[in-house]
Amino acid sequence: MGRNRLYASTADRQKAYRERLAARWSGTLAVQPLPAKPKRPPSRPARLNQLLKDVQALAAEYEDWLAALPEQLQESALADKLSETIEQLNEAADLLRDVDPPKGFGRD
Repeated sequence: MGRNRLYASTADRQKAYRERLAARWSGTLAVQPLPAKPKRPPSRPARLNQLLKDVQALAAEYEDWLAALPEQLQESALADKLSETIEQLNEAADLLRDVDPPKGFGRD
């Protein structure tokens, strides 16, 4: 079982090759770049650090929101909920700071 022939003869194959070369040199044939190598995902400690930064940034955004509330809303249920959310996010950040993951591969 052979593979299917693309060209009827060697002459046709050679002619097609020369046409491809001519097209490449004239600029009409776009040479496609090789597909990009997939990037490795970040390490677990790097992801943990990014998670900590995200939680801290989110807590800062909620603090800015609480600080920007008008005076009449400073004692409202919204302000209480914002304060509670900020406290919980700060607690989560503290818990994330305390995480000490194993280094792996016997390097503990």
